[in-house]
Amino acid sequence: MQKLVTIYLDQEGYRIQGKRGLAQSHGIVQEHLDKYLDMGWEVKAITGAGGGGANTGCGWVIVLLEKL
Repeated sequence: MQKLVTIYLDQEGYRIQGKRGLAQSHGIVQEHLDKYLDMGWEVKAITGAGGGGANTGCGWVIVLLEKL
């Protein structure tokens, strides 16, 4: 069985509560697939797609998951 998961990333999503700006939030790791991985799904492929202009810092991550 396979599942296609899309994750939208943008600059506003990187702002961590209690931090003043993006620079203070830079480098923070966010888990987006942990619930699927905990259920036995495995990542088979990852790619990026689309997004805004060069200064918007947004776009899509597309992940193909597989579970036997």
